[in-house]
Amino acid sequence: MKKYFSDAALLIIFLLVMSFHFLPRELHEVFGLLMFLAVALHLFFNRTWFKNLRHGKWSARRIFSTLINFSMLITFLTIFVAGICMSNYIFNDFVPLEIRRNITIHQLHVSLPYWLMIFIGLHIGLHWRELWYRFAKNLSLPKFLKPVIILLIIGLGIYGAFLNQVGDRLLMKHIFSTPATETNWAVFLILFLATLGIYSIISYWLNKKFS
Repeated sequence: MKKYFSDAALLIIFLLVMSFHFLPRELHEVFGLLMFLAVALHLFFNRTWFKNLRHGKWSARRIFSTLINFSMLITFLTIFVAGICMSNYIFNDFVPLEIRRNITIHQLHVSLPYWLMIFIGLHIGLHWRELWYRFAKNLSLPKFLKPVIILLIIGLGIYGAFLNQVGDRLLMKHIFSTPATETNWAVFLILFLATLGIYSIISYWLNKKFS
């Protein structure tokens, strides 16, 4: 159970990190450090996954899952290092000014979190059955509600991606604020979660095809 609560905490911290427009800048760096610790804890709880990489057959599902996991980890570490290089508070005295002002480092730190969002969504989709059983097994939703919820997530997610200019961010265009960040915090989080949810749905569907 500790593993699942730590995973939920990791997602919450990620949402707080992505909400830096609505928070004091000092907190953004604090949440970044907390996310690093949460990722380390997540890797610790799942350390047997790394040990098992050398064993078993490599099905299409396993290859897909492994590519997502390693892409997610490499992307996060790149964001974290770039964040340290850009630090204006916690690591300010340890990073030279020319590094903190480097435009490439800045673009990596601003753009890669949206790649991370995609990988996190895909990762959640791979484990959706397990997560649903663990957290929502006592919910009895009418069958007609499921497609409605899926369509709502897709609709809000597409709208959120448009407001957040996700396509431009993925192409590493220099963007700081977007129409999404000009809304209130609750709307921003709902739209961001819906966009993440689109990739969870895609991954869940692909996982079923691979099974």
